[in-house]
Amino acid sequence: MKNSIYTFIVILGMLTSCSSQKSLQGSAPFEIGSGYCQESYGGRASSGSEMLVKIPVANLDGYRVNSIFFRGQQAYVKVLDEDGQKYIVANLKAKKAKAPKDMIAHADPKQEVGNTPNTKSADVDFPFELNYDEAVLSYYKGDVINYVKVTGIKHKQAIMYPSKPRE
Repeated sequence: MKNSIYTFIVILGMLTSCSSQKSLQGSAPFEIGSGYCQESYGGRASSGSEMLVKIPVANLDGYRVNSIFFRGQQAYVKVLDEDGQKYIVANLKAKKAKAPKDMIAHADPKQEVGNTPNTKSADVDFPFELNYDEAVLSYYKGDVINYVKVTGIKHKQAIMYPSKPRE
């Protein structure tokens, strides 16, 4: 009896995990142009930095673009109209580096009890394998979500904003 319950749980787990995987569409049902990304840095350390991703699109009738996956991050997008051309625009916040944690090195191993090993913080939750110039757009057609890969995203020169002059 226990074996049949375990078997049922394993099969149920396999079936539900398959449905949660994101599958890419071969091509988008709307037109996607060649986009770009551009970093911007504030003049003060507290202002931080961000990356703008801008992709021209056309024929979005009946589709609702939701989010973009780019360089290990996900952000919601806006559709903007500039001079008759529609663009998908997203702002990705820069990840802040964490200060290294102090480690205790002592001849007595009992003094080193609180130490934890360094671990690389990988984006485990990022669902796609992408190259540096690739992104994935998620969009809705009705209630169904779809994903399409965008390639050839150019990297423009960063914008450096000046700091406020000191008096």
